[in-house]
Amino acid sequence: MSAAASSPAPSSATPAADGRPVRVGAFTLLRVLWRSFFFLAATNYERMQNVGFAYAMLPALRRLYRGRALDAAVQRHLAFFNSHPYMAGALLGAAVRIEEDIAAGRRAPLEVEAFKRCMMGPFAAVGDSFFWASLRPFGAAWAVAGVLSGVWWAPVAFLLLYNLFHLAVRGYGLFAGYRSAERIIERLERLELVRLADRLHVVVGVFIGASGALLADRAMRSTARLGDGLEPFLLLSLTLIFVLCIKREMAMPPLLYGFSAACIALMVGLNALFPLMG
Repeated sequence: MSAAASSPAPSSATPAADGRPVRVGAFTLLRVLWRSFFFLAATNYERMQNVGFAYAMLPALRRLYRGRALDAAVQRHLAFFNSHPYMAGALLGAAVRIEEDIAAGRRAPLEVEAFKRCMMGPFAAVGDSFFWASLRPFGAAWAVAGVLSGVWWAPVAFLLLYNLFHLAVRGYGLFAGYRSAERIIERLERLELVRLADRLHVVVGVFIGASGALLADRAMRSTARLGDGLEPFLLLSLTLIFVLCIKREMAMPPLLYGFSAACIALMVGLNALFPLMG
C-alpha cells in the first residue's frame, strides 16, 4: 500500500497552530448575531428565509472552511428554512456549534440539516405564540390604556420594553445555542415562554377592558354624552372579548388593531365633531 493511500484525508477545517480545528470565537458569534437582524431581508417564496440564514452563518463558515468545503457548507444552509426571526438566533448558535464538529470530522454534514429541519417548526410556533400573539398585543394594550389614563409616555415605554426583551432573547438564544447545540431546546424550555404567553392573554383582556372603561368615561364627560345607555352593551362586549381571549378563539392582533381604530375614531372624530354640530 502506498504512503498516499494510507495517509488520512486532509481536514476541511481551518487548522489552528497546534493542529486542532479553529473555534469560531466570541467576535465571530457577535458578527453572526449582527447579521441575524437582516434575517428577513431576502425572504423568498421558494425557500423562505434560507438566504438570511446562510448570510448570518457566513462569518462562522469562513472561519471553519476553505475552498470547496466552504462552498458545500454554504450550499447546505441554502436549503429551505422558515422559522420565527427572534427564535432563529438559537438555531443559528446551535448550527455554528454543529458546524464546528462537522469541520473537525466528528459529525456528518447531514446532521446540521436534520437539526434545522426538525427544530424550525417548533421554534416558529413558540415565537409566533409568544411575540406576535402575546407580548406585542400586551404591550400595545398597556400603551393604549396608559394614553387613555393620561400617561403620554406609555407608547415610548412599550417600544423600549418590547425591543429590549426581544434583543435579549436573540442574544441569549445565539450564545446558549452555541454552548448547547441540540440541547438548546432544553435551555429555552426553562424560560417557559408558552406558559407566559397564556398568562399574557389574560392580562391583555384586562387591559382592553380597562381601556374600554376609560373610553366610556371620557364619552360620558363629553358634551354630546355619547355613553348614555351604552353601558350594558359595552359590558357585554368586553365580557365576550375577555372570554374569547382566554380561550384563544380570537386572534389578538386583529382584535387589538380594531379596538385601537375604534378608540381613535371615537376620541378624535366624534368628540371633535359633536361639539361643532351642537
